[in-house]
Amino acid sequence: MKTVYRIIGLFLLLPLLSGCNDSDDVAAIFTGKTWKLNMISKDGEGKMYDFWGGNEEKKELSMNNLTKKATSFTVNFKGTVDGDLIQGQVSGTTVTQPMNGQWSANGKNHEFRAALSGKDEEDPLARSFLEGLNSATSYDGDSQNLYLIYEKQGVKYRMFFRVAK
Repeated sequence: MKTVYRIIGLFLLLPLLSGCNDSDDVAAIFTGKTWKLNMISKDGEGKMYDFWGGNEEKKELSMNNLTKKATSFTVNFKGTVDGDLIQGQVSGTTVTQPMNGQWSANGKNHEFRAALSGKDEEDPLARSFLEGLNSATSYDGDSQNLYLIYEKQGVKYRMFFRVAK
């Protein structure tokens, strides 16, 4: 009977003894999908930051552009993986204007970098979207939710993305 318990004990220990990978699958997180912005908030808050300075009319226009236009505020990542690092091309759309450039992410330490060019738009959210992508220094998320974190004037912001439908 002791032998049976030892065998069962060994089988129960196998998951603990197998190697764990503490690195993200960066290709699965970033590539093969279109990411759509949901919100930009101060890190730790769950509401859209007021990029409109209290102007409700401008905010409503931005939010309509965000929620009702399928191709606005979107981004696509393409890249090749080398160990924990992925890098390549990034493209997307603010409200109506295309943007493109280079990007990289590290699955081990969650560093993120992007350099995108795009035309400045009048929409304050569009400007913040492009600025946030270019300023992001880290990421978090999985294959369904992506968060890019950036800092501006000492305030940390989080961009929330979901896979576009």
